[in-house]
Amino acid sequence: MRVLNFSLPKLLAASTLICFALFILAPGMANAQGGLLLLKSNQQSETAPAENTEVTPASDSEAAISEDSVEMANRIRRGFRDVLTNAANFPQSASETLNSAGSEEGLGWIGIALVILVVASVVGFFCDRIYRRWAHQHFLYLYNPNPGTRTEKIGYLVTRTIMMTVEIAIFAAAAALVILILDGGDSAVRQTALIGLFSILLVRFLRIVYLNILASDAPAHRMIPLDDETAIGLHRSLMIAISIAAVMFGVCNWMEAFGLEPNAHKLALLGAATFSMLALSTIAVLYRRPIGDIIRGQGSGEASALAGWRNVVANVWHVIAVVYFVFAWAVTAIRLVLNDPFAVGLVVAPLQTLVLAMFLYGLLILAIDKFVLPRLDTMEAATRRSESITAMEAREGEEADEEVTLAQAQAEVISAEEKRSPYRELLDHGATIITVVLALVYLFWSWGLPILKDGSFVGGLTDVVIIAFIAYMAYEAVKIGIDRKIEEESPQEADSEESEMGGKGESRLATLLPIFRNFLLITILSIACMIILSELGVDIAPLFAGAGVIGLAVGFGAQTLIRDIFSGAFFLVDDAFRKGEYIDIGEVKGTVEKISIRSMQLRHHRGVLNTVPFGEIQFVKNYSRDWAIMKLGFRLTYDTDVERVRKMIKKLGQQLLQDPDLGPKFLEPLKSQGVLAMEDSAMIIRVKYTTKPGDQFVLRKTVYAKIRELFEKEGIQFAHREVKVRLADTDKKESDLTPEDKEIIAGAAAPAPEPAGSGANADKL
Repeated sequence: MRVLNFSLPKLLAASTLICFALFILAPGMANAQGGLLLLKSNQQSETAPAENTEVTPASDSEAAISEDSVEMANRIRRGFRDVLTNAANFPQSASETLNSAGSEEGLGWIGIALVILVVASVVGFFCDRIYRRWAHQHFLYLYNPNPGTRTEKIGYLVTRTIMMTVEIAIFAAAAALVILILDGGDSAVRQTALIGLFSILLVRFLRIVYLNILASDAPAHRMIPLDDETAIGLHRSLMIAISIAAVMFGVCNWMEAFGLEPNAHKLALLGAATFSMLALSTIAVLYRRPIGDIIRGQGSGEASALAGWRNVVANVWHVIAVVYFVFAWAVTAIRLVLNDPFAVGLVVAPLQTLVLAMFLYGLLILAIDKFVLPRLDTMEAATRRSESITAMEAREGEEADEEVTLAQAQAEVISAEEKRSPYRELLDHGATIITVVLALVYLFWSWGLPILKDGSFVGGLTDVVIIAFIAYMAYEAVKIGIDRKIEEESPQEADSEESEMGGKGESRLATLLPIFRNFLLITILSIACMIILSELGVDIAPLFAGAGVIGLAVGFGAQTLIRDIFSGAFFLVDDAFRKGEYIDIGEVKGTVEKISIRSMQLRHHRGVLNTVPFGEIQFVKNYSRDWAIMKLGFRLTYDTDVERVRKMIKKLGQQLLQDPDLGPKFLEPLKSQGVLAMEDSAMIIRVKYTTKPGDQFVLRKTVYAKIRELFEKEGIQFAHREVKVRLADTDKKESDLTPEDKEIIAGAAAPAPEPAGSGANADKL
């Protein structure tokens, strides 16, 4: 079975480029509030009356920008100073707040909450272990431990993810129930324990996500091309970082829930963001090479089609990631001190985006392989096909070999899957486009940029993007379907050593499909462009009117073009010629290589390529239809027995028919036509045979060779051209000839000179 790896390189490369674009385009996010101040100042400057001022608009704008920048810098400086100053009072204010939070005096309720959290976690773990044993027995055994296709791998990982998510839900329900039972009605204890439980659930959920993405414990089902050591190390590093960050953010949530010092809460959030930035940057640097290899496509079967930009991204992705983490941390700090929204989660936003993108892509691929185009190259399909072959052979009374039958079935299902592979690749490409676009939307939304919001530029282009995507998929699907049909209809390349004329051409469908394909593709593009223009608010009615006017102008001004188009249409309807056929149209002849809407190209058997408009064709002689007759002449002496030659040729024709390679090429056997002409020194005997178009030249050399061998064996002499010169004195012998007599004989035997402009002299003119 063929193994198709997960197409992660494109997602990783796209995610890296998106982060880079976000880093380039988002410097103004940190001072979003300053932008509002700038807008207000511009509006005030536009509405305020000019009183004895002569300031140009450009200088006014520059002054507003300068003042706004200074004001923003002062606000950020004051914000950091306030956070650090007020955070110093945190211990005293926190002690007072927490002492009065619990039902008991002091901080003893915190210890009680932690004990309850531990007991609840133990009970929850016990409950989810019982469920895990039951689920493993009822679900995971259905999956192949050694999967051969991506469908089996993704199906196993998705099923395991769902099962482990249910485990977390059972754990959460059992632990929460224990907390509610043991909290004794103390809201502070309950709230503290529940916040701790939420942190544990977050760590466990992220463990499920990364465990199934990296598959560090299931190498056979791993979709990402990583070795075991790298997968285990990367998973361990991520879990350590996630666990520490979850604890830190849990503490931040606990501080916010109990209303502790807001500035201390901001400082804690900034500390958690700082740790996330340092941890992710360290992981990016440590695992730069394995992830770079994934982006390059190594191990995924895509390295041969490697694009240059992916190679560049693979070499510098960790630098881009570290720069992004630092930049996101800086923006987080500024937004926290300025109390701006979307201040938390910027550092880990690319990681979240990548995880969601991989999950979405996996679901799309699973849906394609399960419902849209079910895979045919699975082991189950091969087994079913093997059973069908075995049953058929049993009905025929033959004994089947299981290994041979299974190998034949596997070859058949793989061949059937290969025929559908272009459509599967197209759907995979569409899934990649959808995933990248949605990942981009989610990442920008994480930064507080709802690009699909009504009124935004990208939001207004949503319909346009959808239409363009549908048109692109339709365009590629039509192109793939028609190209495959053309390939099926086109004849295989001939194995003959000669290629003169009259070879078998393509079918009529293969000749017409390229024209129909071009027409259909142009139609799809035209309709898509019209709809897109209409969605953009462009009135397309004048375009149709203009197209009509242009059509009339072309009709009146290009009569020759119209004649060529209509003539070609009628020639094709009449099936006068097809692509690959050898035709003669008078002054030009050759093999039809290309047919367009107004002309065709003929390749002469000597290599000349002629382009002929259809309107110039008066008649067509087609040498590639049905059959071809080859007639060959031989000069034999007058003492040859014609009847004997006829029988010999007939016997030779029967022998050629029995030849396994040459016999199928004959439509009618080789036979003699008797004496064609009588010349001074020989009689001309002609033979003929009928073949498929193009095969007559393959057989001609064989027939010549066989007849020569046969005549030599039977003692039949070929006649040579002779010239008899009669001298006045017929009694002279050859030894008595004088030099003058020999000159007379040579002059009589010499050929007459050809007139200028013909024969051999024509090539010199």
